[in-house]
Amino acid sequence: MKIAILGGTGSIGEGFALRWAEKHEILLCSREIDKAVSSAGKYTETLLNKGFFCCGITGCKNETAIGDADVVVLSVPYQGVIALLKDLRPYFRDQIVISLVVPMKKNKWFEYTPPKQGSAALEIKEILPETTKVVSAYHNVSAKKLASLEKILDYDVVVCGDDEGAKRTVMELTREIKSLRPLDGGGLASSYMIESLTPFLINLAIRNGLSDLGVKFV
Repeated sequence: MKIAILGGTGSIGEGFALRWAEKHEILLCSREIDKAVSSAGKYTETLLNKGFFCCGITGCKNETAIGDADVVVLSVPYQGVIALLKDLRPYFRDQIVISLVVPMKKNKWFEYTPPKQGSAALEIKEILPETTKVVSAYHNVSAKKLASLEKILDYDVVVCGDDEGAKRTVMELTREIKSLRPLDGGGLASSYMIESLTPFLINLAIRNGLSDLGVKFV
């Protein structure tokens, strides 16, 4: 598959590019094409130096990558993603769109601040064409560990979506990342429960001197 990563030059974008490039063509997206090309070269070098096969990581403009992609990953902060998607809407057709987006703000502690739709995932679905298939996942995966190929990611990933085929595809992509276990979280309307865990985990880590917390259901 061709997987476009919006925000691909950020930390969690890097992790997805490195983890999926062995089996899929990665389109690394940025508004700054030079930054995307530079990051793509760096990620490719990292994989080859560690002895991994790489199907190809290409730096692209957002518009080009979305048009070519089978799957589009939204690894962009909530504060910027809505305006970005409104601008890019004409380039979407029937892609699977994976939302990692969490609406939150920091006062003394981090707080979940969902939009009127109830979650970022539902707001994103409302913006994009009806032909796209929005799935929410990966909200609570450590970006630092994801980008460290030697790290074992012993986490569960809750996947929510209304299109069963799209949800299965995202669950299979999850299984391709060693030790991640996908769990079916139901329809997209359930996304708020998983999104809201992110600020909770951040606060939990701060209060207890921990880092890189994830979720494991036992």
